[in-house]
Amino acid sequence: MASYIYTQRALAKTFSPAALYVYNTPTHLLLQAKTGWIIFELIESKTGLVCARICLNIKRNLALSPQRAPFGSVEIFSKVSTIILGRFLSFVELTLRHKNVSRVVIKNWPVLYQAPQSSQLYDVLVRKLKFTLTREVSSIIMVRKDLLNARMKISERQKAIKAAKLFTFNQCASRNYKQVYEFILYCRKERKQSLSLSWKEMKQTVLALPDRFLFFSLTSETDLAAAAIVIRVSDSIWYTFYYAHASNYNKVSPVVYLLSCIYDCAVKEKVKLIDLGTSMLNDKVNEPLLHFKQSIGASAIPKFTFSKTY
Repeated sequence: MASYIYTQRALAKTFSPAALYVYNTPTHLLLQAKTGWIIFELIESKTGLVCARICLNIKRNLALSPQRAPFGSVEIFSKVSTIILGRFLSFVELTLRHKNVSRVVIKNWPVLYQAPQSSQLYDVLVRKLKFTLTREVSSIIMVRKDLLNARMKISERQKAIKAAKLFTFNQCASRNYKQVYEFILYCRKERKQSLSLSWKEMKQTVLALPDRFLFFSLTSETDLAAAAIVIRVSDSIWYTFYYAHASNYNKVSPVVYLLSCIYDCAVKEKVKLIDLGTSMLNDKVNEPLLHFKQSIGASAIPKFTFSKTY
C-alpha cells in the first residue's frame, strides 16, 4: 500500500508536475498576488511524485484559492483515494489554523473540466470537512467536428448566417490588442458594465503569458463590429475572458457569428471545451444571459465554491 507525505512550501518559479490550468501556474499566481502564497502538496513517498497540489494565498485571516482568477482549487495529478485526499486536506486545514486563518475559500473549476475529481473534492470538502457549498452556473460549449451553427436555435443561426455576409473574421496580431481591449471596454460602458482588468493589468498579464491569449475580431469595411479575448486555460480548454459587440449592430448580434468562428478555430486546435464563463448577477443566475448562451449551443454546468469559517 502506497504511503504519502504532506508538505507546505513557498511559491517557486516552476512546478513539477506543471499546473493543469493556467491560473495555477507560478506566473499567473504572481500576477494575482506578489506575496502571501503557500503551496501544499501531496507526495507519494516511494516515488517522490506530486499527486495533488493546492496554492493558497493568505491575507490577514483569509486563505483564498485563487486570489484573483476564475478558479484555483486542488489539482489532482494521479489517482488517489478519497481517504488519502481527505487526510491531505485535513493537513492543509490544520496548517492554516496554526497560521491564524479564520476563513478558507476554494473556488473550483466547472465540473465538466474534470468530473471525477470534482466529485471527489465534493465528498472530501463538504461531507468530511464540512465546508459550505455555493453553486454557480457556467456555460460550456463541447467542441466536436460538427459546426456550432447546427446546435444553435434557429433565430441565432439566422443571425450568424447574416453576419457571415457582413463581417470579416480576424485573429488579431499583438499590435491590435489594445484596440480590441478598448473596443470591448467601450461596448461594456455602452451597457453600463465594466471590465475586471484595466488595460495596464491586461497588458501585464498578456506579456507574462503571451502563448495563453488569443484576440479575435469581426470587422466591417469601416469599423469593428465584435471582438473577444480568449484564454488558453489548458491545451484542451479555452475560456472566453471578454467578448462584446457594438450596440449599433444589436439586430445582427455579430458576437454569435464571432463565437462560431472561434469554435471553428478550436476544432482545428483539437480543443475539447470552450468555457463561456458564469451566468451570474448578484449571486443569482442571470436568466437572459444563460438563455443566450444555451441558444448558441452551450450547456449549463455547475461550478462550486467551497468555504469554511472557523
